[in-house]
Amino acid sequence: MNVWILRKLRTETCAWWAHVALRQRGDIEETASHERQSIRSNLDIIRKTLASNGAYISTGVGGTTVHYSRGCTLSSYGRLEHMAVAQVLVQIGLPLVDTRSVANKARLIGLPLVAVGHEPDSAPWTSMSYAPLAEYAARAKALGAVVVNFSHMNRTAA
Repeated sequence: MNVWILRKLRTETCAWWAHVALRQRGDIEETASHERQSIRSNLDIIRKTLASNGAYISTGVGGTTVHYSRGCTLSSYGRLEHMAVAQVLVQIGLPLVDTRSVANKARLIGLPLVAVGHEPDSAPWTSMSYAPLAEYAARAKALGAVVVNFSHMNRTAA
């Protein structure tokens, strides 16, 4: 495990308001226990994300979400800058789709779902079907989204 990942996760967990309150009350051992548990949980999500086919990170006006398995997500109302797990995954190279720059947000509803951890549905993909991440990313990019860490973007949206 890279030290920078542990440092990033530890910095976030130490700054969490509940851990700060425990530390201020003098419950140092309890705080340390909760912080270790939080870091282990975040590392588990990072491992599951890296092992899952189609995993990605999305960020938009509603916050940031790590999509790491079929029906499994880690969400935050905050921006990417406030979610250490997502930052680590982006630095490792996981695809990020940032829809904050899309002018007409209503058009995002028409995008297909991403098949994370399972096979996509057959084409054509509509708003309620599961498509490969490459298809979703290409369509989002065509709407004005920023796509990061995606080397398979040489195709155009259908």
